[in-house]
Amino acid sequence: MAGISRKILMGAVESGRIPNAYLFAGADAAALHDEAVFFASLLNCDTKKACGVCDSCKKILKGVHPDLLVLSGVTGSIKIDEIRQISEYVRYGPASGKWKVVVIGNADLMTPEACASLLKTLEEPHQNILFILTTVREPFVPRTIISRCQKILFFNEMNTGSNEAVNEISDKFMNIENMDIPGLLDFSSQLADNEDLEEILNLSLHGLREKIHYSDRRKFLSLKWIIGTLRSLEKNSNRKLALDAMVLSLKGGGQ
Repeated sequence: MAGISRKILMGAVESGRIPNAYLFAGADAAALHDEAVFFASLLNCDTKKACGVCDSCKKILKGVHPDLLVLSGVTGSIKIDEIRQISEYVRYGPASGKWKVVVIGNADLMTPEACASLLKTLEEPHQNILFILTTVREPFVPRTIISRCQKILFFNEMNTGSNEAVNEISDKFMNIENMDIPGLLDFSSQLADNEDLEEILNLSLHGLREKIHYSDRRKFLSLKWIIGTLRSLEKNSNRKLALDAMVLSLKGGGQ
C-alpha cells in the first residue's frame, strides 16, 4: 500500500519533520528498496516532487549520487566493517544535495556486531543525515534498532483493500473525540476486524505527529496510547480489549 505510505513520507517532507532514521517494513524487498530510493529523490529533488528529470533525481536513479549510499545483504550477512564504512560516510554532511541518505536493505541480516555499531551511529544523529532500513522480516531486526527508527509499513494493495477505505477509517480515527461511547465501541470492533489494523494505527500516529504541539496534552497522550497499543498487538494481546482500552482512553483525553 505504497500510496498511503508515500503520503506519510510526503507529509513529513512538507512539514520539515524528518527523523534520524526510518524502518520500511513490508513483504516485497524490491518494492521497499524502490520506496527508499523514491524518498531519497524526494528529499533531494530540485522541485521537491521526486520529478525524475532534474540532475539530482537522475543521479539517484542511476545510483551515482554522492549523497546516496545503498547497502544490501542480498549475498549474505551485513558485517560490522560495512557499518563502520557507513559511519565514516555520514561523518560529514551532504556533498551536493540537501540530505545524505543511507539505505540499508535487508536490515535483518546484520550481524549482532553490525547492529551494535549501527546503534551507536543512530544514537549520535547528524544534521541532514537520514538512515532508511528496509526489511521483510521485521521480527529479526533487534528492538534496540527499531526503537531508534520511525516505522512505516508497506503492504500489497491487492491484499489489503483500497486506499480510500483505509483513509476513511483513519479520518474517523482522527475525529475520535467527537464520537459517543456506543460509536467508539463499534469503531473498536471495526478496527479489530480490519486486516489493515497496524497500517491504520501507524497512519493515525503519523497524522497526530504532524499536528501535535507539545503544549497540547491530549494529542501528546494520544501518541502514547497508540504506541502502547501497537506494542501490545505485537505481543499478540487480545485485539478487541486493547482497542477498547485505547479508544476509550482517547475519548477521555488520553488519561
